[in-house]
Amino acid sequence: MTDSRQVQIAGIGSPHGDDQAGWEMVRALQQRGFPQAQFHLARTPDDLLNWLDSGQTLVVCDACRGAGEVGSVHRWQWPTAELKQMSWSGTHQISLPGVLSLAEQLGQLPAQVVVWGVEVSEMSPGEVISRVVLEGIAQAVESICREWAVAESVEVDHA
Repeated sequence: MTDSRQVQIAGIGSPHGDDQAGWEMVRALQQRGFPQAQFHLARTPDDLLNWLDSGQTLVVCDACRGAGEVGSVHRWQWPTAELKQMSWSGTHQISLPGVLSLAEQLGQLPAQVVVWGVEVSEMSPGEVISRVVLEGIAQAVESICREWAVAESVEVDHA
């Protein structure tokens, strides 16, 4: 990636069961290596406002509910009304779509925002992340890596 392809990769989650999905996606992506990426772990979506840079792409990884079967992987390009119909991880005071809308109003929203969600089930304190959600995380990480590899090769071809 070149400087023009810098990316912020943020995982939203908590240490409670399947709600770890966003954090685990980011940890796995960090291990895979993204040279121009900055990685963040957040407890709530409004933490994103501390890191946003309108000149960088934003990739958000989070647990979600209402998009499909537990463990299924979903990708959305912001803005989309579909995200407003979803339930996102944890008990946040402001939802992920609400934070993205606020960032847009403040002029902080990057031109490209991609949201990756893994459908979850159990988010109780003391629970471990479920096997099916771990499988979904692995799928999401592979998809994100493929997407960025394609973007890199296209960028090199045009240089």
